[in-house]
Amino acid sequence: MNAPEYVVVTVDERHIDRIQQVADALRQAGLEVNQILGTGGIITGNVEPSKRASLASVPGVVAVEHDQAVQLAPPDSRIQ
Repeated sequence: MNAPEYVVVTVDERHIDRIQQVADALRQAGLEVNQILGTGGIITGNVEPSKRASLASVPGVVAVEHDQAVQLAPPDSRIQ
């Protein structure tokens, strides 16, 4: 079993007012929801790689993207 990956789900404009229902459907499809950003139409969470493709078929979902962490050097670092 692969480790869950962190994903960002974009919800289309027509479903933003029903973003909670979209989040519920994503949970049913295997997403562990971490955050719902209703105004922006974004839902973040963790999903098993084998279930990621099924998230895209949830009504109202525009995109499912793998999120990558970015580490910036401290401001006083020689490398910026």
